Amino acid sequence: MKWVKTMTNITVYFGEDTFYIKNKLKQTISALGLDEFNVTHYDLEEQSLEDALADASTIPFMREDKMVVLHNAYFLSPKKSTLSHNLEAFKRYLEHPASHTHLILTVPGETLDKRLDIVKKLKDQAEMIEAKKQSAEDLGAWMKRQFAKAGLSIDHEAYVELLKRVGHHTEVAYLEVRKLLLYAQDLKHISLATIQHVITRNLESDVFEILNAMLRGDKKAALKTYHDLVTNSEDPLRILSLIISKYREINTTQRLLQQGASQEEIQHHFNVKSGRAYFMVQNAREVEAHHVQAHLTRLESYDYQIKTGYLEKRLAVELFILST
Repeated sequence: MKWVKTMTNITVYFGEDTFYIKNKLKQTISALGLDEFNVTHYDLEEQSLEDALADASTIPFMREDKMVVLHNAYFLSPKKSTLSHNLEAFKRYLEHPASHTHLILTVPGETLDKRLDIVKKLKDQAEMIEAKKQSAEDLGAWMKRQFAKAGLSIDHEAYVELLKRVGHHTEVAYLEVRKLLLYAQDLKHISLATIQHVITRNLESDVFEILNAMLRGDKKAALKTYHDLVTNSEDPLRILSLIISKYREINTTQRLLQQGASQEEIQHHFNVKSGRAYFMVQNAREVEAHHVQAHLTRLESYDYQIKTGYLEKRLAVELFILST
C-alpha cells in the first residue's frame, strides 16, 4: 500500500482489500477530529457526482475543514457505473479544489483504469492508495503480532489451521482474531484444539482446496480436507453443491476463453475480484473441457440420487473424489 504525497486534500482508495479501505477511512476521520456534521457520504452508484462536488465546495459547519466521501467511484475503473456522471464538472473541481474540504474517493474491489484522462489528472493531484489483497504470510505475521501483544504464544499446528480457516480475507482475520483474544483472556497459549473450537471454518475456501487437490491428482489430500469438514459437522450435500458450482464456473470460464475473453472480461462477467479471476482462469486452463463435462454429469447424477434417496450423501462425495 503506497502513499504518493501531494499538496491537495484529495485521496483515492482503490483495490481488492475493501476492509482496509473502510478501516483507513474511519482512522482518517478520527485523526482529523471531524464530527458527523462535517462528514458527508455519497454513494455514486445512486447519487450524483455533481451534487457531491457542490457539497465539497461549500464551507464547513463551525470549523475550518470538512470531509466529503465519494463511495463507489467506479467511473475511475474498468467497471461500469450504474449512473452517468459529469466528469467535466470533476475536472473543473480538480483545477480549483476547495482548500477546506478533504475529498475522499473509494473504488472498492477494483483497480484504476490508467487510460482515462480523469485518472491521469487525479494522479498528479491526489494521494493514490492501493489496498492490495493481503497474502497469507502478511496476515499471519499480523495475527502473530496481535497474540504477542496479548502475551499469547501459538502452536505451529494451531497457526497453520488458523491461516487455513481465515483464508486471504483481512476482515475475517480481524474479526476472528478479536474473538480468539476474548476467548483466550485467561490463557497463555493457543493450541490447535482452541482454534478448532473457536474459529469458524471457511467452507468455500475448503471446497476450493478440495477442487485444487483433485485437479492436481492428489485424491488423498482432497479426501482429508473433505473428512475434516464432515468431522466438523459440515453437511456433505452442501459440500457437493459447492463442488458442482465450482465445476460449472470452470465450464463457463472455459467457454469464455474459447470465445477470446480476457481475464479482465471474465472478472467482470462473474463480478469477482481480480485475484479470484486469475485462479479461475488458471483452473480452466489446467483441465480439459471434456473432463469437466464428464465430472459435471457425474456430480449432477449423484446430486439427483441423494435427493431421491438412492445414495447416502456422505458416500457420494467420497465416490466422486475417488473416481476422478
